[in-house]
Amino acid sequence: MAARMAWLMPGLVVCLPLCAQVTSRVEAIQATRQEKARKLAPDETSRLERWLVQVKEKRLIERITAGTTGLGVKLGGLTTGSGFAAGPQYLRRDFGDGDLVIRGSARASLKRYQLFDLEISLPKLLRERLALDFFAVHRNYPRVDYYGPGPDSAKTGRSDFRLEDTAYDFAGGVKPWRYLKLGGGLGYLQVNVGPGADPRFISTDKIFTPAVTPGIDHQADFLRGGGFLQLDWRDNPGGPRRGGNYVVRYQSYSDRTLGRHSFRRLDLEAQQYLPFFNERRVIALRGKSVLTYTDTGQRVPFYLQPTLGGSDDLRGFRSYRFYDDDLIALNAEYRWESFSGLDVALFADAGKVFPRRAQWNFKNLESAVGFGFRFNIRNNVFLRLDVGFSHEGHQIWVKFDNVF
Repeated sequence: MAARMAWLMPGLVVCLPLCAQVTSRVEAIQATRQEKARKLAPDETSRLERWLVQVKEKRLIERITAGTTGLGVKLGGLTTGSGFAAGPQYLRRDFGDGDLVIRGSARASLKRYQLFDLEISLPKLLRERLALDFFAVHRNYPRVDYYGPGPDSAKTGRSDFRLEDTAYDFAGGVKPWRYLKLGGGLGYLQVNVGPGADPRFISTDKIFTPAVTPGIDHQADFLRGGGFLQLDWRDNPGGPRRGGNYVVRYQSYSDRTLGRHSFRRLDLEAQQYLPFFNERRVIALRGKSVLTYTDTGQRVPFYLQPTLGGSDDLRGFRSYRFYDDDLIALNAEYRWESFSGLDVALFADAGKVFPRRAQWNFKNLESAVGFGFRFNIRNNVFLRLDVGFSHEGHQIWVKFDNVF
């Protein structure tokens, strides 16, 4: 044992000074870090961030829109290009412990657009697997833009018309599985089209004939019905960060007054959300298409044709920039959380309208790019601002909803 200890002593004599040096070095680094931490100034939040925090913590938007005893304020919800809109709303979700929901509102915009609606819902039938709804709405839009039919309509050919319509719809849906919904409905639609109220532009009926713009001279009443199927596994529909939403909807419109504008319509839409960096960054993708079908002697009226352009698809183009019987649109967004309550987005849009289903392809698409801001409460978007750019200029959109 003594011999072994004698052999180890030289190593210990060398190691002890080295270990002491390492320990002293670690202590010095730690002391430097602590000194820097003491001198570090606290983060200063911006005025906008402080305001958003107040909005979120005090639930200001929710209090305004929810109101008291069912009476509150409804913001937005009118057509693209109508301007800021608001009005009173009555909403009660507490009848029969939520078994009956009643909502009604009257909204008007600064540009004199009007919307009145009533909804009565039974959302919890058969242990929340069956829902029944009645919905009635009247719209009066004094200025709806129209540039002519087809993808080659000219920006300089802008006209406008008044659109008034009233719809009554009954709908039912079942939820056989957590992510799957399917259902159908039946309704009646009454339409009236008149001269546009914008003094800057000529009225649509002054320059377009029924041969070019079906339904510009006389409008029809429609009996409509159809069904839908939806596969939705988004984590939060009001501000999704992961998951997908896939919808197929089919409707048949029967002209009950003129007998020349009956048609069928197929709507397809797919959304997918791809998160990364702990879901603080998201790539949002959306593709949609609308296809219409007519029998011999029938034509889709222009006021029920799919349209492209505005705050929800081609954000670098004006509202209702393109009209035709069929449509395809693609959207991609890169979103990241700037700070609590605010997401920033970069986006790219593409799409086109076309008169024949054989032209369904990705050739000759119009395109737009831009950036935007998403203001949210409890991860639900309540306000967004988008700025889009295209070869026809730029557009700024302020909306009280999410983009998809």
